[in-house]
Amino acid sequence: MGLVLADYYDVGVGGTISIGENGFTVVGIFDSGNDFANRYAYISLSEAQSLFDLAGQVSSIQVFAGSVSDVNGIVDAITSMYGDSVSVTTQSDLLSRISQQYQQIEERVALQFSQTQGIANQEIMISIIVGGLIVLFTMFYTVRERTREIGILKALGFTNGKVMAQFMLEGVIISLMGGLAGCVIGSVGAPILANLLLPQMPSLFGFRQPLGQLSGFALTGVAPDVHLILLGLGVAVLLGVLGSLYPSWWASRKRPVEALRYE
Repeated sequence: MGLVLADYYDVGVGGTISIGENGFTVVGIFDSGNDFANRYAYISLSEAQSLFDLAGQVSSIQVFAGSVSDVNGIVDAITSMYGDSVSVTTQSDLLSRISQQYQQIEERVALQFSQTQGIANQEIMISIIVGGLIVLFTMFYTVRERTREIGILKALGFTNGKVMAQFMLEGVIISLMGGLAGCVIGSVGAPILANLLLPQMPSLFGFRQPLGQLSGFALTGVAPDVHLILLGLGVAVLLGVLGSLYPSWWASRKRPVEALRYE
């Protein structure tokens, strides 16, 4: 058996592997240099026929041609000898099938990606709307709680533009701080959540391994895109500006006497 399979079952030369009710002794372990080939195990033809209840039968035979030019002649000879009782598949047929399978996989992935992107866009729009409303009501509540302060500022000679600019600046600073905190939390939390939530993939032999530990495959570390981080930060600041716009305008329009009377 192959080295990967032997490591998985933790068995060495002379050990025993059970398949169904049959026990097989490991007479050798090979390393082909290929992780997939090292997942194979070989038994004699008679034992395989007995194991799968196919006495006197074979499921496939590999025929190797001396040169590429002989392939078509060998295919014709096998077809004429055995007729429809066998099917012949050449390496070129396998390559074309693999190409078709890859194309189908790409189409499925593209479809799933477009669907996921549509859902993500809807979630982003909902997040933007909710975030804008939160900033709006937070700033509006802050302005109302500081109505007497607004009256004092107006009495000291602050113009409407200066009062509005002050509350706009506060809204931008609050949104900027929240955006920075969100970027830090997202940058730290995204890789952790990805490693915890990524599913396990079944291997070719039925046993399961974590996605990042499949032999022959390397899982790229999950890291947020810098451009997306900057975009999110910009959206947070923009929401702060938009959310502070009306409360700041409302505060700037307050008359000093009316503001000083507010309890």
